[in-house]
Amino acid sequence: MKKSLVSSILGILLLVGCAKKQENETVSVPKAQVEAVTFKSGKISDEIRLQAQSVYTIKNVVSAPISGYIQKSFVTLGEKVQLGQTLFLLATKERKAAEQMNLKDTTYNNIGKIKIKANYSGIVSSMVSQSGDYVTEGTQLCQISNGSSLVFTLQVPAEYSNLIKAGAVCKIDMPDGSNIVGTIKNELDQMNLNGQTRQYFIKPLSNAFIPENLLASVRIITKTTNSRQILPVACVLADEMMQNFWVMKLINDSTAVKVMVKTGLKNKNEVIIFEPSFKSTDRILSSGNYGLADTAFVNVAKR
Repeated sequence: MKKSLVSSILGILLLVGCAKKQENETVSVPKAQVEAVTFKSGKISDEIRLQAQSVYTIKNVVSAPISGYIQKSFVTLGEKVQLGQTLFLLATKERKAAEQMNLKDTTYNNIGKIKIKANYSGIVSSMVSQSGDYVTEGTQLCQISNGSSLVFTLQVPAEYSNLIKAGAVCKIDMPDGSNIVGTIKNELDQMNLNGQTRQYFIKPLSNAFIPENLLASVRIITKTTNSRQILPVACVLADEMMQNFWVMKLINDSTAVKVMVKTGLKNKNEVIIFEPSFKSTDRILSSGNYGLADTAFVNVAKR
């Protein structure tokens, strides 16, 4: 009987001790690792990207004025030439015969030699004849693309036609990562039947050498907003139907709450927040925000 009473008392004391221990223990709440940013004020531009191809619209064919031999060629394919620059030295058949006879009479030195010069400044875009070739009168020797006639042809889908305006400035992104500014010029009055596109011409505002048939990406701004409060795209979360949007706002250093927002224009990096109006010092979660509860305990990484 005494042993049973002692065992019961010990059991009660053990239970009471465990209960007190649990009361004294602090419950650890897991915290999400997040990063935060503040708002900035600015403008966002909406743009479309279309492919364009370089082309020289004016090409001058250099032809042989008489029949004869090309004694010397002074240019190579792709070379820039200036107006009046000598391109070829042409020798008549009589001149060639005199040279073969090895006549020492100096009066024959300049007889039967014709210098063919460039009528335009530009780029030698094709070479048909080379030194030593015999050509007849009218034979094409080379072709010079007029450097000032360089344009980019832009094929614009029908649904974008109302967004393209003559005189508008655009950016032309080159394959090497560089870009130049261009101006949208005239358009053709015909629609491409198969592709349902309309062709526009873009004049680059650069004297840099650009080869023909180069493919580039053209950025055309279609809309620009007034100054608004802007956040990175990653800050804004949405439901599955993309109808409701919200951000997670820090109310202190360790707690974030859900705030519904109304968004505006956005690009690939930033988005405008129309409502509500935030303070410039308000901190919004930019990473680690996905899947958080309406109120969440977080650990903000220091930047």
